[in-house]
Amino acid sequence: MPKDVVIIGAGGVGREIYALIHKYFADVYKVVGFIDDIIKPGSFVNGIEILGGIDWYKYSGITNSVIMALGNPEFRKKAFLKLGDNYDYPTIIHPDVKIHDEVRVKVGKGCFISDNCVLTTDIIVSDFCFINTSCSLHHDTHLEKNCVIMPGVRITGGAKIGENSYISPNVVIASKVNIKANSIVKESIL
Repeated sequence: MPKDVVIIGAGGVGREIYALIHKYFADVYKVVGFIDDIIKPGSFVNGIEILGGIDWYKYSGITNSVIMALGNPEFRKKAFLKLGDNYDYPTIIHPDVKIHDEVRVKVGKGCFISDNCVLTTDIIVSDFCFINTSCSLHHDTHLEKNCVIMPGVRITGGAKIGENSYISPNVVIASKVNIKANSIVKESIL
C-alpha cells in the first residue's frame, strides 16, 4: 500500500515532482495534497488539493511524509525550520539517474534527484538537496545541506558547494572550486 505524502510547494517544482511520483512511484507514494502558503486552501493544482499553508500543516496533527518542492534555498530553509524533524522526509531519485558507484555515493534524507543526472563516485549529497534534470556530479563532489542545483549543471571533481546555495541552469563548476554557503551562482566558474 502506498505511503501518504504531501508536497510542500505547488509551483513549477511541485508540479514536476508530483508528475514524477505519479508516473514512477505511484506504488510507493500517494500524494494526498499540496502545502502552499500562496495558493488558497481548497483550490486544486493538477488535480491535487491545496490543503493549507506550512503553519497550518505544522499544527494540523497530520503526520504524512513531506516532500520539499521549493526551488529557492531560502524558502526551503524557512520551511524546514518551521516543520523541524517531526516528519519523515523521503529521498526521491528518478529511475533514470545513473549512479556509478552506489557504495561510495552518499545521498541524504529529503533529497530529490531528477532524470538524466549522473553521479560518479565518492560524492556526498547532504540532506534536503534538490538536483534538477540533466546534471552531472563528478568524483569527490560535496553538496552541503539544502543546495538547489538547476538543470544542466556540471560540477567537476573535488568541488564543494556550501549549504543553502543555488546554482543556476547550465553552470559549470570547475575542479576543486569551493562555493561558500548561501551563494547564488549565475555563471560558470572555470
